[in-house]
Amino acid sequence: VTASFITAYTVTPQARRHGSISPNTPQQVSEGHTASFTVTPDAGYAVRKIFGCGGTLADNIYTTGPITQPCTVMALFQPVRKYVVVARAGRHGSISPSGVQRVLPGTALSFTVTPDNGYAVRSVSGCGGSLDGSTYTTGSINRACMVRATFK
Repeated sequence: VTASFITAYTVTPQARRHGSISPNTPQQVSEGHTASFTVTPDAGYAVRKIFGCGGTLADNIYTTGPITQPCTVMALFQPVRKYVVVARAGRHGSISPSGVQRVLPGTALSFTVTPDNGYAVRSVSGCGGSLDGSTYTTGSINRACMVRATFK
């Protein structure tokens, strides 16, 4: 009779505030094998850093290196930088919503442009957008910008 044994080690996942890691319970991993975890930031947050067990992050999957001892995978999160978009209307009309909005990168915004009675829209510009009827839609916001509406 020959007996052989496989050594397994505990890989413990931990996520700080503003996100999660799954599975979120300690995993038994055979020596020399790897473990994978899905890292999910809360809305408005991004992965700041994930480390431990000699792993790498690809998209939202963290895969450890070959496990040779007990270890911990730690995920840290940070707020995603938001960009300021200012919308202003000239005399004789309005833009809605107006004023300051803070948006996540990649967001596109829509505004309704309304001239006063007896006036028409002269132009709407800013934030890489285009006007379709009375709706101005920005391009993907990746920096602070301003939308301006003028009337004639």
